[in-house]
This record gives sequence, structure tokens and C-alpha cells, in this order.
Amino acid sequence: MTVTTATPTTPKEFEEYLAQFDTFEKWRAAAENGSFRAAVDSYRSSENKTMDTLKAELTEQIEASVLEMFKKNGVEDGSVSNRLDLVDKARASHQSSLVLNNPRAVGAGLNGVFSDVAEFMAVAVHGAKNKDLLAKLETLQNYSEKVPSEGGLLVPEEFRSDILSISLEKSVVRPRAMVVPMATGKLRFPATDFSTEVGEVYGGIQFFWVDEGEEIPDTSASFASVALNAHKLAGLATVPNELVRDWGGFTAWIKKTLPAGITDFEDRAFIKGNGVAKPLGALHADNPALITVSKESGQTSGFTWINAVTMYSRLLPESMDTAVWVATPDAFVELATMALPVGTGGSAVWMPDAHGRPQLTLLGLPVIMSRKAPATLGTKGDVSLVDFSQYAIGDTQVMTLESSEHAKFSSDKTQFRILERVDGTPTMLSPLTPENGGPTLSAYIQLETRS
Repeated sequence: MTVTTATPTTPKEFEEYLAQFDTFEKWRAAAENGSFRAAVDSYRSSENKTMDTLKAELTEQIEASVLEMFKKNGVEDGSVSNRLDLVDKARASHQSSLVLNNPRAVGAGLNGVFSDVAEFMAVAVHGAKNKDLLAKLETLQNYSEKVPSEGGLLVPEEFRSDILSISLEKSVVRPRAMVVPMATGKLRFPATDFSTEVGEVYGGIQFFWVDEGEEIPDTSASFASVALNAHKLAGLATVPNELVRDWGGFTAWIKKTLPAGITDFEDRAFIKGNGVAKPLGALHADNPALITVSKESGQTSGFTWINAVTMYSRLLPESMDTAVWVATPDAFVELATMALPVGTGGSAVWMPDAHGRPQLTLLGLPVIMSRKAPATLGTKGDVSLVDFSQYAIGDTQVMTLESSEHAKFSSDKTQFRILERVDGTPTMLSPLTPENGGPTLSAYIQLETRS
């Protein structure tokens, strides 16, 4: 019995080849003489070549698309392998996206009017006395009228954003928080009443397993809001006129001291402010979602490994990638000498890096040593665990500057006043009770006083 020894290379040819095996005898003959195996091998080889071609074409198209994406985003280097920093840059961009040169900010209309901060300061201080600067002073005054009842001159958005971008490098809260632009001094910001998972999730959204055609039970989501009311942060500096006349030196001084001052006072309020004429801090006792965990039995001082893991166990699972430890500097010795109990001995928790410096992490999360911590060692707030992504900062994105040569005229000094309006508040309304009935969880954790 003769069987055709075809060599199919396409699905259609392979189908035609198989159609000839209409009896068992033909199948057996093809198997015995090896023609069936040869046909299958031929078809597989052809398909593999086709897939390799498609894969190469797809790879080429993907690389072309990625290159085009890079070019549109200002990246001219076509090497994908050299763009391993894209994630970090994206994070940095996200952190400062609402700070850096916002085209919708009130001061954006003044971008490009002044060549640099030095010229802006010269116009602000001496514009009325210098005919060359008078036209720019009039432009500045016209835009400053957009700021209600603040007085002073509106700082161009490019300079305001530059000041705040410098402050981000040292700030504890702002680069980690949710920054909300405020068009007015008051804003109700939506929040979810995320207090329990028992019978519901995410603040009243309930889900049900239902049969086909069965009616879904009625429910109502328990949504809420937090109030953002912009508070005035004022900075006042008295500067010798010798420095004021040296605009190069004065600009350098402004760029160093102003961001540092803003960072320090914003952080103090965002961390521990009492909410009275200032933001409510994430670690203030009035935060309704703040959890205070118990110390070890008989503990009268210090901070231990058991304290750390107990605090960590009360952290929201979704905050375990974004939370940080905020510790008072005098807690460093406790943290650096902390040991994990192992039987009757122990093992060091902190190990130095290759340069002998301590690795400032605890349970995989960064440790920020800051004198802005709410308390000293042994007192509630000395070491806190907090996820600042669960903290909202309301920013009007307006900064004004005013100067006076008269207040300190006799001492040949000039006073400068700078104002901004911001607010901040925790976005969790209470600790979360998990569905399994376990201990409550939160994004803000402290340890009770041990001394």
C-alpha cells in the first residue's frame, strides 16, 4: 500500500497530507517507512522559521516604539539598556510633579519675565527707583493683584518651584505625601471612610456573590471628606544692605536659606502640628487614625527589636512598601545596638556597609533621623512608623515677597517677608479593623512612653 511522502510546510498542506490517511493500514504503512515522521518534522521546522521571523519583526517594532517614546520625552539616546534609571526618574517626577513649575499656578504668567532670581529681587526692592526696572515692576504689580489681600509681590512660578524643588531634597513629608493644588484657600478633599473590612471594603463598598438573574442587595457607600484650609506660613528676614546691594551674594543666600526655612517649618507642622492655625500633623495625638502600641512587659526605657516588630505588625499591608521610620537623633544608640534575641544570645540588627557606615533601614524600611520627631528617647513619638502617602498637603502654589527699607532704616538693613499658604491633614479617618477581626491597622504607628 503506497502512501504519498509529502513534505507539508503550511497548515493547509499539512491538513491535505493528513486527509489521505483514511484507513488504519495507511497510518501503519506511513509509520513503518518513516514518511509520517518526516512530514511532521518538515512542518515543525517550517513553522519555527515563521515564528522566528515574526519574533524578529515584533522585536524591531517594539524597539522602534520605545525609541519614539523616548524621543517624545526628551530622551535622544536610543539604547534601552542605558535607561535603567527610568523608574527612579519617574518616581522623582511624581514626587515633585505638583511642585515644579506648574503652568496652572497663579505665578506662571510671570515665567520668563525676569532673567534670574537676582533680577526679580532687584525689581522687587529697587524697581520704583530705577527707570530701567520700572516696566518690569509694573508687570509684576499687575500679576500680584491676582493674590487676594496678601500684599507684597507675586513670586514667579519658575522661582517658587525652584525654591521648593531644592527644599524637597531635605524634606521629610512633602516628597512622600499627596500634594493637592488648591485654587482657593479652602478645599473639601474626598476621602474614604476606611474604618472596617467586616462586611464591607474601602468605606462602604459591599460585594456579593449572586446567582444569574438574582437581584443585587441595596447598599450605600460611606464616603467622607477631609477639609483643607490653607494656613499662612510667613518668613521674615533682616538683611544688611551691603548684602542686598550685592545681588550675586544675596541670590546665593536666598537660595540656601529660604528652602531650608520652608522645609523645616513645613515638616514640623506636617509631622506634629496641632491643626490650630497650622496643618494637623500625621503624628499628632489628634490624628484619629493614630495607633499607639504597647511597650514590652516591664520595659522602662529604650527601644527594642520587639518594639519594632510589634509596630510593624500594626502597619497597613499596602503601606509596607512606602512607610518610613522617623526617629529622634538620641535614639540612634538604641537603634544601632539593637539585637535580635536568639535563645540566650542575640544577633545584631544593624550591620555597617562597606564603608563602615550604618545602614539606616529597619525591617527593610528607611530610618529618617530627624530632630523634628515629636519626642525624645523613651517618650511616645521618639520612634514612629508612618506612611506619608496617606497624608494630604493642600498647596495654593502661591508665594509672595515684600521688602521694607524703613523698619530697620537706622541700622542700614532691609527686611524681607515671604508668605505661602498650605495645609496638611491625615487622609485616614480611623484605624482599620480587618475582615478577620484581627488587631486594627493604620498608616501612623507610635510606641507608648517607656520612661
